[in-house]
Formats: sequence, C-alpha cells, structure tokens
Amino acid sequence: MTLLAAITNPAADSRSGSSERAHPIVLTPGVTPPPPPSSTLPTPIPSSTWSLSPADPTLATAASYLAASLASCSSLPQLRALLTTFITTLSRSLALPTPPAALPAAIRAVAPYFPAAIASLVASKAVSLAGHDILLALAESRLLPHPPPELISSLCDNDWVDLVCVLLRQAADIRSSEILAALRCFLSPASDKAYDAMMDVKCRWKDAAVLAVNRCREKSAVKRKKVDAAARLAALLLMMGHDGFTSPEVCLHYLFASGNVDSVVLGAALAELDGGEVVRLMRYLNKWIRKYWSFSEAHTCPEAVENLRLEQCDSVPSFGAVARALGVLLDNHFSHLVLNADVREDLRAADLMVRELAAEAESSGPILDLLHRFQLDK
Repeated sequence: MTLLAAITNPAADSRSGSSERAHPIVLTPGVTPPPPPSSTLPTPIPSSTWSLSPADPTLATAASYLAASLASCSSLPQLRALLTTFITTLSRSLALPTPPAALPAAIRAVAPYFPAAIASLVASKAVSLAGHDILLALAESRLLPHPPPELISSLCDNDWVDLVCVLLRQAADIRSSEILAALRCFLSPASDKAYDAMMDVKCRWKDAAVLAVNRCREKSAVKRKKVDAAARLAALLLMMGHDGFTSPEVCLHYLFASGNVDSVVLGAALAELDGGEVVRLMRYLNKWIRKYWSFSEAHTCPEAVENLRLEQCDSVPSFGAVARALGVLLDNHFSHLVLNADVREDLRAADLMVRELAAEAESSGPILDLLHRFQLDK
C-alpha cells in the first residue's frame, strides 16, 4: 500500500485484523490517536416527521403588483397607499409585528426585509412625486446602496440637500455625473432653500459635537478620572469637521468621506468645474490639510458610530482621502490655480503643511514597521 493510500483509506489496512494498524500513521507525534468510529449508524428519521414549508406566494404577488403599479402611479397619496398595502402584506407574510401607522416609521420597521429592487423603484417614483419623507426613510434605512441613475442629480435639482448627504454616505458606487451634481450643489447653492438645508446639516454636526463633549465630561464608573477614549476621539473628529467650515463645506464631508469614490471617476467630475468652484474646493481641501496638520492624532473611530450613535464621525474625510482629492484637483486645474493670485498663498501653505506631514510620516515609518513586527512575533 502506498503512503497516500494509507492516509486516505486507513480502514482498508485495518481489515487485516491487526489492532495495531487500525491507525497506521500518526500525523501528530505524541498525541493519542482517536478511537475508531462506531460502526452503528444513527436511527434514521422518518421523512413523514419533517418537511419544508412551501414558499408563500402572497409576498411575490404583492411585490409584482407594487412594481407594476408604480409605473402608472401619478400622485403622492396613491404612492403612500400602495406602499402601506405592500408593507402590511410583507409583515403578515413574514409574521412580523404590526407596522406603525406612519409610513416612514413603517418603512424603517420592515427595512431588513424590504426588497432592494423594489426600494429603487419606490425611490425613483418618490423623487418625481416629491415624497421627501419616503425617500428619507429609504435612505436612512440604507436601502439604497446603489441609487437609481440620476437620483442624486434629481435631488440636487430639487434642493434636497439633506437627502443628498445621506445617499452619499451610504452609496456603494457613485457615477461621475452624480459627483459633479453634488459638487455644484454644495459649492454653488442655487437657492435659499438649499442653503437653509445645508445650515440644518451643520446644526446636526454641532449637536453631535456637543453630545460627544458632554460624554467626555462624564465620570467613568470604573475610575473617576478616566474618560471614554472613544468619546474623546469623537469630540475631536466632530470639532475638526465643524469648526471653520461653512454650511456648504460641511456637506462636502459626506462626499469625500465616502470610500467608494474612485480617483478616476472623481477626476472626470472635477474636470467639469468652473474657475470659482475650483478655488472654493481647493480652499475646502486646504482647510482639512491644516486640520490634520494641527491634530495629527486624529483618526477614524468606528466605536463612536457603533456605541455612541454619532454617525457624523463616519463622515469625516481621512487625511488620505483629502490628499488624494487635492492631488486630483491639481492635476486637472494646475494652470488655473497657479496663475490665480488669490489662491497662491493657499497653495504655498498647503505645500508647506503637506511637506511637513510627509516628512513626519517618513521619519515614523521605521518605528511603525518595528511595532508591526513585534505584533507579528507575539
């Protein structure tokens, strides 16, 4: 018998009657081989005692009816009635609790079971019928990771800035046309309604920052002088994202904090900006460079989102994202920025800070590599 056959089929060798060769090869020296398995088989379960319950056709029928009815839906009350009927059928079919009477609350209640394809169709129809609360419930429930085409552009045209921010935060893929629409919406507010919505977004950042600061002041139950490290870091991140930024600039955080914005797609959008928008965007990115230059200890804090419910911490652009965006902007509009006397000092300041940060990162590289090796040796 070959070695491979002895390993893969030791039972064939054990039939020779030698108990010593029941396990001919011990793969782990010093370890007692396991006893041979019992030859008795478990008692079979009669097929009559178990069965798979058939799929409920009601849910599929309701989803098909809703998708077909959305095409002919022409009013917001009709859309609300269709959604209410579908959610009621969904809850009954899946034995879920009775959904709330308010439609946005009902959408949030059944969000884990709401079909993604239906959510996209409902979002497109809600935009055309000005169903702001329906769209907000879908977006906040993270039911639109792949927004329908032109959805973000339509929201920008209707000055629904808060919805644009929510969608940018969760979108798994963003097209260059949508990035361009969001950039122009934030860099050049088209109406007082849009600017008021941006002010509301900044107010929510302020409220979150105050909440994080108050959490830092709380005494720990374990040690009186010890504060929550996550709350301290969250307060730092929210302070960085709030102080010194205008309301439209705070909305830009959601775009550049998204990890799904590719440099190539971003470059295609930045190439379409006009001169004034380029200057405003460069100054916005320069503010972030200055923030990270002043607070080099700042970094991402997932605990603030999970434990403290401070979702704005997840929308703070990282230094890498800011530096990458600034590089793409310079690649597309270098001549305009260099020849513009109004931004020359901003460019020099950004160059100085980036050089200092790069030198600090290069000097700390060997130490970080050593710490990484120590962690691997543990």
